[in-house]
Amino acid sequence: MTELLTLSSPTWQLALTPPLGGGVSRLALAGRDVLRPLGPGLAGAEAEAVRQSGGYMLAPYSNRIADAVFPWEGETVRLTPNFGDHPHSLHGLAWQRAWAVESRGASEASLVFDHPGDSDWPWRCRLRQSWRIEGHCVRLMLEVENHDDRDMPAGLGWHPYFLRDGLEMAFCCEGVWLNDSRQLPERHVPVPADWDFSVRRPVGSPGLDHCFTGWAREARLAWPARGFAVTLTASEALSHLVVFTPEGRDVVGIEPVSHANDALNMADPAAAGMRRLAPGERLVGHIHLTAEIVS
Repeated sequence: MTELLTLSSPTWQLALTPPLGGGVSRLALAGRDVLRPLGPGLAGAEAEAVRQSGGYMLAPYSNRIADAVFPWEGETVRLTPNFGDHPHSLHGLAWQRAWAVESRGASEASLVFDHPGDSDWPWRCRLRQSWRIEGHCVRLMLEVENHDDRDMPAGLGWHPYFLRDGLEMAFCCEGVWLNDSRQLPERHVPVPADWDFSVRRPVGSPGLDHCFTGWAREARLAWPARGFAVTLTASEALSHLVVFTPEGRDVVGIEPVSHANDALNMADPAAAGMRRLAPGERLVGHIHLTAEIVS
């Protein structure tokens, strides 16, 4: 059984699994699950189980890199595909590595992972996620620091799985990337009416696995029948929002991220949100989950 790192307050209960991708085993509001809880039969398993958790950090990039290949500094960087027989590399490496506990307390903790550079990502870097419960708010800081002796591309994000049962949501965005048959961004368009959640409404079945742009960096989530609501806010670095509404599953991914899917293969990666970090430079993002208990 993987040892859990637990944080709590009268409002929130949070459990993390540092050896299992640094993932969230449980996030509950006054005893009611907000994210999908990691089943007890999975807690001792290896990397595959983190995909059944409540969420995990995305770093040093978010979402897909087409065919696990991208250009950088006049060279072609080839990564090891990391998702079974999927041709693309997916979600970075943070979710597939064991993390170390840097610090811990009753209501706050920091996890780190030092990456030595390998075929999954050739640059040395340090990843950090820091959690703090403060009143009705859960605060999460995500960080990528370049420990290499050369410039490194970098992105980050968070991939939570909110429980879908009775969920209503609202978020404002200006545009969205439409995907091709390989789930890669093909065309940027204004948000279609069916995908417009500017006014809170039930999630329904919009069939989303897309990256939104011009995000107002706030998502309002409510479970009226369960008696609570959560407002998710993100810092300026997390300028994109991936929304994932898989058919036939009891979860919804609402993912604040720093860049568009496959940004490294776009004509202008920087315009798509991908950062260039000099040696010693950091990319930091902040996410807050603020609770409202109705009953």
